[in-house]
Amino acid sequence: MDTHCHGGGGAALYSGEPEDVLRAARSHLLHGTTSLVASVATMRLDRMVRAAEAIVAAKAPNIRGIHFEGPFLSQRRRGAQTADALLAPDEKVFDDLIGAAGGLAMAMTIAPELPGAIELIERYRGEVTFAVGHTDDDGTWTRRAFDAGARTATHLFNAMPAMTHRQPGPVGIALTDERIACELIADGIHLSPEALTVATRTAGLDRTILVTDAMAATGLGDGEYSYADRHVHVRDGVATLRGTDTLAGSVHVLADALATAVRVLGIPVPQATQLVASNAARHYGWQDRGTLAVGNVADLVLLSPDLTVEAVYLAGTPVS
Repeated sequence: MDTHCHGGGGAALYSGEPEDVLRAARSHLLHGTTSLVASVATMRLDRMVRAAEAIVAAKAPNIRGIHFEGPFLSQRRRGAQTADALLAPDEKVFDDLIGAAGGLAMAMTIAPELPGAIELIERYRGEVTFAVGHTDDDGTWTRRAFDAGARTATHLFNAMPAMTHRQPGPVGIALTDERIACELIADGIHLSPEALTVATRTAGLDRTILVTDAMAATGLGDGEYSYADRHVHVRDGVATLRGTDTLAGSVHVLADALATAVRVLGIPVPQATQLVASNAARHYGWQDRGTLAVGNVADLVLLSPDLTVEAVYLAGTPVS
């Protein structure tokens, strides 16, 4: 269950084209991601609205929701998000995005220090799961956001200040707040093995959700790529904005994250699977999937002993 994904197979989930949505979703399905949340990156508002509408129209069988990564994000910590598309928290903008999602709106990443952010969380926390991310906060506003109802930390460590001994930042606040689920990108690039280990040991396996933050070039290999308003260079499996060293998401799939968890954390496969399945299901209220249980949807992934995906079943039907 990948709850933060932007694309794959040569297509962006947020391009505004249903065909791209289907192509990207299927590329991850073939690698075992039976539940996918389509993440819409920050672009001009009309393009974000069109992207959400296209995701709804595509009706990809493994897409369970939409995550808006912005547009209410910090300029200083925007990462690969489009600078001139960032906006101050605004109820009208929020309503436009949620309306375009047609019932699929599931999550929104927001920088809590922005004026109006806490009020937006308090008012709309029943409509989406708010996540703290792309923030320059020292920890003060993150704590307030969690008290206001935000329940997720977006790709912890990345696009936020580091934790220090006097300023915990979003990292320290999220890791020590039992209410919060912590997203981690376990691709071996966004986080060092030590950071992954510290995070999972501190938050515990029950509050850790591994995500890909995968972008459109996932599965294509090294090269130069352009999608929507992103121009990306991929080399040795590292995706950066062209001409910069800014990471532009990842080019790995969730099955890779499972293997990384087993190798780096030294945990058995049954424990590792909760990081890529049951934790996300519980966090987002998907009560009919995420565990092998009588009555649940038969979304199944068959792995070889070396954790290579050998077969995928969606609602009991083989995917080919």
